Amino acid sequence: MSAPPPPQMPYGPPPGDGNPYASGGSYGAPPPPPPPAGYGYPSAPPSSPPPAGYGYPGAPPPPEQPYGVQPPPGAYGYGYPPPPADGTTCRFCGGYPAVNATVRGHQGLIIAYRMLRMTGPFCRTCGTATVRDMSARTLVQGWWSLISWLLTPITLLLNLGPHHKFKRLPPPVPGSHGPQLDPGVPLTGRPHIAMLLAPASLAVVVVLAATGVLGPKKDDPVADPTPTSTVLTFSPRPLPMPTHTPPVIPSPTFTLPPVTTPSDSDSKVDSANPGDCLRNANGTSETTDTNPKITVVPCTDAKAQYKIVYKYLATSDEKVCEKQPKSDSWYTSKHPNLAALDYVLCLKQLK
Repeated sequence: MSAPPPPQMPYGPPPGDGNPYASGGSYGAPPPPPPPAGYGYPSAPPSSPPPAGYGYPGAPPPPEQPYGVQPPPGAYGYGYPPPPADGTTCRFCGGYPAVNATVRGHQGLIIAYRMLRMTGPFCRTCGTATVRDMSARTLVQGWWSLISWLLTPITLLLNLGPHHKFKRLPPPVPGSHGPQLDPGVPLTGRPHIAMLLAPASLAVVVVLAATGVLGPKKDDPVADPTPTSTVLTFSPRPLPMPTHTPPVIPSPTFTLPPVTTPSDSDSKVDSANPGDCLRNANGTSETTDTNPKITVVPCTDAKAQYKIVYKYLATSDEKVCEKQPKSDSWYTSKHPNLAALDYVLCLKQLK
């Protein structure tokens, strides 16, 4: 009969020669296998431990960010303030923190003026740029009307309030704003500040005139209101009067032609009209009588020789009687002094 086998250990025999501490482990477990290749290590285990963060104690590194994008405020320990709850952001760049304020300007237009203003909210950078720009324009454009000499200084003083508000603000949060206005140099470093000399000079003149500096001093002698002056007399020399004898103008002499006074019979002939009868006192039977003695007689008189058919005035041409068929003779009267008094009597002989 064979002997029973020895009892087996529940976890198996220890490796090696059966000494549980031969391998150095508490239970004789084999050492851990090396990490597989392809995870940043060679096939053999490294001689030094890997850096912190890869299974070892230490703060985890921040995750990689896309190029040009900043981490949000408050992330990874940066400590940026969160956006305002009321949504107050700069009207120009959209950055925060921002504050509500009103920046003013003034323009003088000779006979009128214009008040300008720009209302926020503004951040520190954009607000400072707005105050400097509008104040500089006011210094140049704000003096050119009568009332602008008073309104321009008031406008510049009112801009001091918004300027102090913007100075108390912190700079805008990085990454919270877009393009910002350029503040430029301070107002005292710009050439516009020289325009303050105009009202300053006027104010100095007014003050000096009011204090009497520009007027006469008390110690100066006062001029006599009624000064004595020497009266100069001037007696001009008598000038000799030129003598001029005008030439003797001869008196004109006019020789009038002799005026022939018509006789009583001639005046009656001159006033004779067609239908009147005439008589030649010469009694000649000649065809032409150069010196007839014509008298006006009634047509019922037996002495009547001619009867007037027609009378032509202002002419002495006897040929006009050819137009009268009943006329067989004529009588012409000529005036040597005035041709307008000439006339022609177209006559018809009476049997």
